[in-house]
Amino acid sequence: MAEPKTALIELIDKIEQLGQFQDRIDSPATVDQIWDVFLADIRNLIEIEVCALFLVEEGSQEFILQQAAPKDKGKLCRDEINYQIECDIFSWIVKRRQPALIPALVFKNVNSIVMLPLATVRRTLGVILVVTPIQESFITQENLKLMGILAKQCSLVMENSLLYDGLRNKHLSLEKANKEIRYLSETDPLTGCYNRGYMNTHLPREIKRAARYKHSFSLAMCDLDHFKKINDRYGHQCGDDVLKLFVETITEVIRTDSDWLARYGGEEFLLVLPETTIQNAYRLAERLRIEIAQKTIKTRGEKIKITASFGLTGFTADKRPKTISPETLINTADMYLYRAKREGRNKVVSGPYMD
Repeated sequence: MAEPKTALIELIDKIEQLGQFQDRIDSPATVDQIWDVFLADIRNLIEIEVCALFLVEEGSQEFILQQAAPKDKGKLCRDEINYQIECDIFSWIVKRRQPALIPALVFKNVNSIVMLPLATVRRTLGVILVVTPIQESFITQENLKLMGILAKQCSLVMENSLLYDGLRNKHLSLEKANKEIRYLSETDPLTGCYNRGYMNTHLPREIKRAARYKHSFSLAMCDLDHFKKINDRYGHQCGDDVLKLFVETITEVIRTDSDWLARYGGEEFLLVLPETTIQNAYRLAERLRIEIAQKTIKTRGEKIKITASFGLTGFTADKRPKTISPETLINTADMYLYRAKREGRNKVVSGPYMD
């Protein structure tokens, strides 16, 4: 009488331990973490030689190998599942949703194979293949019952993990899409620099920040010289190449962590230089002017030289105007740009900010 009672107590202890499966896994858990806990538990229930996890791929609904222990048995496990599918045994097990003893078709040298479907009320998640050296006649209903309990516990945790991964991936996809939309809405599609919409939003912020923290601030209007003639003579494709080369030349020189360039319209661009004095901005604009003048575009067997003019203005920390608006700052830079044009182009003209 003592032996049956002891066996019953041991069975109850095992069931209670399996019921605590979720408690041994941190939430949210990864598939790898769940697998490690599952392996530890099933090895306490039955002697195993090989164990493999197959999960249903959402798009194709195929059973894909995720884990194998030992790892070098993964191919054999895939082959076993494929043969079981061809013999229609696999579909019977999945529909039945209960542990099943099945004949080995690939693992010829072992005695028994147990298939454990992973399923919840909502869906079938996958299946676990267990290869054991125990002869089929020695695998008891108790063994199968306990493995079934373990599979159900694993299924619940696995479903939560997969749901979490799905939501996270959707969130990341949405976040990526939003970033892409934001990028497209803020950049000029031809040159890749910022567009006027970005300028309208961020230029007031840059000015406000400079005024608040008493930093120097400079701004330049840039214009490609004789751009209309290039378009008229060589075509708009050549004109597009000139614009892209112009932007590429500037972005290679300016500080990418603070300075920025926006296409103001046509061949006009706005160069924003935070924390930069007019003197330093002038030196930078001169460098840019020289760099641009050294560039050439090849088209129709000709080499086209390009030049640009710059109108520059701004304010310093100690000589900051009481009121500063983006419109008047741009207008001031534009005024100096037209002076550079009148004085022969390929030139930088700078001057103080005018209200």
